[in-house]
Parts: sequence; structure tokens; C-alpha cells
Amino acid sequence: MNGPIKMYRTRQIIHHDQKIDKPKCMYALKNIYSKDSQDMVDESTDHVSRTNEKSRIFDQVKQFLKNNHQIPGMAELEAKQEEILKQLADLKKQILSIKLDLKINANSVATNKTSPSMSAEKLDALPDLVVNASPTNPPYSLLLIQKLLHDIVELKVTSHIHSSVPTLDENAKKLSDSLASYVPKSGVPSVNIKLIWKNVGIDTQLMVSHVPIFGEVNLLRYLTRVISSPLSYSSDSDSVEIDSILDTCYLLLRAQTKSERAGHVAILNKSLGKSEWLAGRSRYSLGDLAAYSALKQVTNGKEMNGNLTKWYQRCEAVV
Repeated sequence: MNGPIKMYRTRQIIHHDQKIDKPKCMYALKNIYSKDSQDMVDESTDHVSRTNEKSRIFDQVKQFLKNNHQIPGMAELEAKQEEILKQLADLKKQILSIKLDLKINANSVATNKTSPSMSAEKLDALPDLVVNASPTNPPYSLLLIQKLLHDIVELKVTSHIHSSVPTLDENAKKLSDSLASYVPKSGVPSVNIKLIWKNVGIDTQLMVSHVPIFGEVNLLRYLTRVISSPLSYSSDSDSVEIDSILDTCYLLLRAQTKSERAGHVAILNKSLGKSEWLAGRSRYSLGDLAAYSALKQVTNGKEMNGNLTKWYQRCEAVV
């Protein structure tokens, strides 16, 4: 077949030349396809202005700024503005100076926190502390805290045997002798602690106003709150983790099976990681004292991996 192919002619369905009634409820927009300025939206429409009006406003502002020096009082206003800016600059310098002084003071406070001192008057006001402990669960942390705080306070521990305990076993007797024979640093205030060997079960008891506080970890918490020392942790950034370690030690003493003990030991091992002390610290904390005592009571230094064993040996070196 030669020649062009004939096609069907369709009926026009859209008429572009018809006038369309635009709704009045919407904003009118500029015709972006038209270059004619007359195609701009009418001035009566809301929120839309003509380009030439914008140009006139711009020219008026430009002319105003050019002639502002002729306005009466403008020179005085500019001078006053310069004076205010200068005062603001001086105020900024003063604030920066105060900020620097506050930072120095904060650093000095942090330094004082690492080497606190307890006044003798405050410690003398403390009554004698009474601790009830079972010979089968000796509070070994007392010996650690006694030696670690020797520069701050003298913990005078005297041992007594309750009628419920016929004889002391070897571990309890050894702890009593070590606590009694320790010689503290001279010239430091002292706190008297009466350690009574009594069949009270797993929980060591601290008697405060005839009310028992149960648990060796709570005994340690109490001592670090009444005696300001580096072992105080309530304001430290890792205080939550230290509390978690203390709770783990509390549960470790109550573990009924070997697998349950292993779970708590694994938590302590995870907290130690590759650091020297628990909670990833480079210095001992209250958690180390509680964990050492709990592990010594429950495992006697066994059921631990290599890194935790080295940590245990560091604690033994302090004792």
C-alpha cells in the first residue's frame, strides 16, 4: 500500500477556548507560563501582590535608607546604638570571665571530693554501731573498709559472741582477730563498731535505734553515708551501676543452686570486663567491697574465670 494512511477523526472532547468560572474560595496563583505582566493576579485577590508594586516598595525602602541621614536625631540614634553594642561586648567579656572562675571552682570541688576529710566533732556525735553477723557468713567487707579508710577514720571493731553461738569457726575467728589487731593512722577520728556473732542467718544486721537494717550491702551503704569518703558514690555518674552491683551481691548470697550462683557471678564478671575494678573503674568502689565479701562467703575464691580471679587477688592484697 502506497501513500499516507488515513486515520479516524475523533470528536473534540476538551475545548480550550471556553471561559471557565474560577471558584472564589481559593487563592489565585500567577500564570507561570505567561511572560506578560498583565497575566499577574489581580490586586484584589488576597495575599498576592503585583510585581511592579513590589518594585515600588523596594525602591521606597532603598530611597529611605539612602536619605536616613537627613532625618532629625538619626545621628544621635546611631551613636546610642554603638554605645549599647559596646556595653553588650563588655558584658559578654564579664560573663565569660565569671564562667571561667566557676569552672575552676568546680574543678577544685571535685578535687576535694577525691580526698575528703571528716571532722572529729561530727564523728564523735555518732553512737556506737552494733552489727549482728552469723559466723557462717562473716562480713569480710568490714576488714576492707577498715583498711581503705585508715587515712580518714579509725574503725574500732570489737567482737562479741552471743549465747546462740557456742563456738566460732575458723573463718569468723580469723576475721575477728584481723579487725581487732589493725592499727590505724594516728590523729584521725574514730568510730566504734560492736560486731556480735549471732545466729541471724544470711543477712548481716546493722542496729540503728533498735531497728535492724538487713544485708551487708546496706551496712556498707550506711557507713559510706555517715562517713564522707572516696567510697561515697551517690553523686557519681555510675551510681546506678554501683547500686546494681550491690543488689547482685545481695542476691548472690541467697543463691540456692550452683547455676544460680554462676548467673550472678557472670553479671559481676561482665561489670569487670577488662578493667581493674568493677563498673569499669580504675579505682575500687563500694561494689568491689561487697562483691569480694559475697564471693568469699559463697565460693571461697572459686567458680571464677581468669580476669575475675585476678581482681579477687587484688582485693586479697588489700586485706
